[in-house]
Amino acid sequence: MLLTIEVLDPDDGPVLRDLFRWLRDDEDVHAEVSLTAEPVPGAMSGGLDIVNVVLTHSIGAANLALAYAGWRTARRSRAVLTFTRPSDGLTVTVDGGSDEAVRALAGFIDDLTVPPEGAPAPGPGDPGDPDGSAPGAA
Repeated sequence: MLLTIEVLDPDDGPVLRDLFRWLRDDEDVHAEVSLTAEPVPGAMSGGLDIVNVVLTHSIGAANLALAYAGWRTARRSRAVLTFTRPSDGLTVTVDGGSDEAVRALAGFIDDLTVPPEGAPAPGPGDPGDPDGSAPGAA
C-alpha cells in the first residue's frame, strides 16, 4: 500500500527532507518499508515535496508510526504533515508530536493495513491490494 507524506505549508519543505532522511536512516523502517521522494507534479519549488512510503504489512506500519514519533520528539518541528493513501484519497493530518497526534497517525496507518475481521484478503487489482494497484492503473 502506498502512502504519501506532504507538508501543509510549502515553506516547510526542509522539514519534509529531514523526515525523509530520518525514516531512511531508521533501520527498522528501512527494513520494512520502501521510501522514495519526489517533487509535487507541476510545483515550481524544485525541492522535495512528497515522500512516498510503500507498506507491505502491519509491522512496517507500526515502525513508521514509531519512527515518526521519534522524529517529532527529536526535532520539535511545528510543521503540519498530511499522510494520504492515493488509491482512495483517505488522509490524516498530523499537527505536532503529542501522544494524541502519534496515536491518530498509528490508528490511521493500522486501519489502512489491517483488513477488518472476517474480510477477505485483497486480491490483485483490488483497491486494498498491498501494492496499491487498481484495474486500469498505469
